[in-house]
Amino acid sequence: MINCILFRRILGWVSLAALAGCGQLSRDPSVQYSYQIPKSVEDGWSVASLQSQQMNPKPIEQLTDMITTEQYRNIHSLLISKNGKLVYENYFGGYTESVPENIYSATKSITSALIGIALDKRFIKSLDEKVVDYFPKEAPLPNLTDAKKQITIRDLLTMSSGLDCNDDDSQSPGREEKMYQAQDWIRYTLSLPMENSPGTQTHYCTGGVAVLGGILQQATGKTVDEFAQLYLWDPLTIKPIRWDRMPAGPVNTSGRLFIRPRDMAKIGQLYLNKGQWQGRQVISADWIDASTRHQTLLRNQEYGYLWWRRQFTVDDKIYPAYYASGNGGQFIVVIPSADLVVVSTAGNLNSGLTAQIFGMIRFGILPALL
Repeated sequence: MINCILFRRILGWVSLAALAGCGQLSRDPSVQYSYQIPKSVEDGWSVASLQSQQMNPKPIEQLTDMITTEQYRNIHSLLISKNGKLVYENYFGGYTESVPENIYSATKSITSALIGIALDKRFIKSLDEKVVDYFPKEAPLPNLTDAKKQITIRDLLTMSSGLDCNDDDSQSPGREEKMYQAQDWIRYTLSLPMENSPGTQTHYCTGGVAVLGGILQQATGKTVDEFAQLYLWDPLTIKPIRWDRMPAGPVNTSGRLFIRPRDMAKIGQLYLNKGQWQGRQVISADWIDASTRHQTLLRNQEYGYLWWRRQFTVDDKIYPAYYASGNGGQFIVVIPSADLVVVSTAGNLNSGLTAQIFGMIRFGILPALL
C-alpha cells in the first residue's frame, strides 16, 4: 500500500478526492478554510470559539490556508488556547489528534517540570546540591576533579556544567552523537573532562539532561516514568505516553518523548496558569517563575531552566514569550500577556524550517487578537 503521508510530501498539496483511497489519511482543512471550533472530548479541555475569546477568525483562516498549501512546510498540527480554552485545532499531512508525536528536545522542558515537582515535594532539597553526590556507585569517576565535584543541579538546568559537552561542536567528546554510542549515557556524561568552571560558560549539552533523569531516579526512589505518571500525567489526564529509553534502561529525559499535541497544549496551559490545572496545584508557581525567567544566555538566546525565551513585536506592542523546542518544529509556546498557548508539530528535522512557528505567531496568530 502506498505511504500516503510520503505521497503528500512528494507531490505537495493535492485534492482530497485524489487521496480518497488512502484510508488512513485524515481530512485536512481545505483551501479557503472556514473556521470551526475544536471538538469537545473528555480530556480536560474546555473549547470555545475564537470570537468568544476576542480573536478574529480571519487571520487564522488565512494562516490555515497557508499551511494547507505548503507555504508553511510540513506542518503536522497547530493548536491555540486562549484564556484557558482550546479555540483552534487542526492537523495536516494525514496527522490526527490521536497520533502521539516525537517532540525531540522539547522533552527537556518536561524534564525541567519534573525537577520542579521533585523540588516542590522535597525529594530534591536544593538546586545547589552537588550532582556527583547523587551517584555514589559511580565513584570513582574518571576526571573527578575538584571542579567536577562542584557541579550543581542548577548548572545542568542552565547548560552550564563546565563539562566538555557541546552538541554544537563536532570535536566535543560530550557531543550527543558520541554519547549515543555509549551503553550508559549518564556515566558517559559524568566521566567527561571539565572544560570550564561550573556556572561560567553555557553550551548546549544533551547529556546533562540525561544526568538529570538519573538524579530524579536517585532522589525519588522511582523510575522517571513512574514519577511522571504519578505527579504530572495523571493530574493532567494525559495518556498514553511513549518515552524512548536509553540503552541502559531508564527513559531518555533528554528527548524522544511521544505525546499528543492536545496534551502538549496542557503543559503550556499548566505553565501559563502558574502550575495549576483545573484548580489543582501541580507545580509550584515559584518553580514556574524561576524556570521560565531569564537565567542565562545559550546560543545567544535567553534561557531559563531548560526553557527558551524570546519576544514578538506586533504593531509596536511587545509580547514576551517562553517555549519548549524540539528538532523538526515541535513547539509549546506560552505568551502570558496575551493569555495564549500555541502548539505546533512538524516534520522538518535538521532544517532551517524548524522555527516556522514564530512566523505563524507573528503574522497570523497575534494579529488575530482583538
